[in-house]
Amino acid sequence: MSEEEKKEEQANEEVDQEKLAEEWAKMAETQSEEQFEDQSEEVDQEKLAEEWAKMAQETQEEESEEVDQEKLAQEWAQMAQEGKKSEEQPVTELIEKEKLDLLMDIPLEISVEIGSTTMPLEEVLKLNPNSIVELDRYINQPVDIKVNGKLIAKGELYTVENHFGIKITSIITVQERMKLLTAEES
Repeated sequence: MSEEEKKEEQANEEVDQEKLAEEWAKMAETQSEEQFEDQSEEVDQEKLAEEWAKMAQETQEEESEEVDQEKLAQEWAQMAQEGKKSEEQPVTELIEKEKLDLLMDIPLEISVEIGSTTMPLEEVLKLNPNSIVELDRYINQPVDIKVNGKLIAKGELYTVENHFGIKITSIITVQERMKLLTAEES
């Protein structure tokens, strides 16, 4: 080998070593970035797990605080009467119960109708204090209990500590309510 060929090989080796050094640097940099990403993902996973645990604990605390003891006792008694256990309830029944629980807080207007009458406008305009309006019911007849304007029960009037009260004597069945609704539409 001549000296020129040796110098070329050395120059190629130097170039190869420079390329090799650059490739190593790139690889080291990529590995450190991947390790950093892996570590940050692990930290995020740990933080996420901690947040989930906190949320679960808070939810359990809220649920345990909101438990109504009387309601729970009534549910247990009902389950005992029916001979069912809570584990035996199908999933669909539980979902329907949850939906029904959402509706339980909706306020409804309850009114008691003690009677009614029809009067011409002329007589209504003549009404004044101490006027007596005759109704279509006797004093001992049951009164209508309406929820949002729909008849649901019958009852008797009472006074309780200088307040009016009503004792429910019968509840209208679903079939009777359907008949009333269809009669109203006709």
